[in-house]
Amino acid sequence: LLGDQPPATLPMPAPLPAAAGEELGRRQYQAWCASCHGSDGQGLPNTVPPLAGNSTVRSADARNLVQVMLDGLPAKRLDRDTAMAGMPSYASLSDAELAAIANFARTQWGGRPGDVSASKVQAQRVPR
Repeated sequence: LLGDQPPATLPMPAPLPAAAGEELGRRQYQAWCASCHGSDGQGLPNTVPPLAGNSTVRSADARNLVQVMLDGLPAKRLDRDTAMAGMPSYASLSDAELAAIANFARTQWGGRPGDVSASKVQAQRVPR
């Protein structure tokens, strides 16, 4: 699909300045995400994907990031030596907490603004 020449690798973005409410995002990330993804966002090789430089975190639209946090992901064996751990759903967290985590990850490791609002998270929730 991309032809014979792969696209150029983009450099890792520098963290953006702390946004309002980022302390909540940092605390929530440390409480819920860091045990797997690491406090530095580097993940665990061949098991847990890094958030630092992750295309979902770096995307201009945070919709996929929010959806993964709401729905989680199943565990998946990729090959004989690589099995990605599953990620639980964090839908039990409030819309504001999820938005804060998304904004923290995006500003720290995605070079994106912290523009995810609680109302954007709420709009993505599937009524149960």
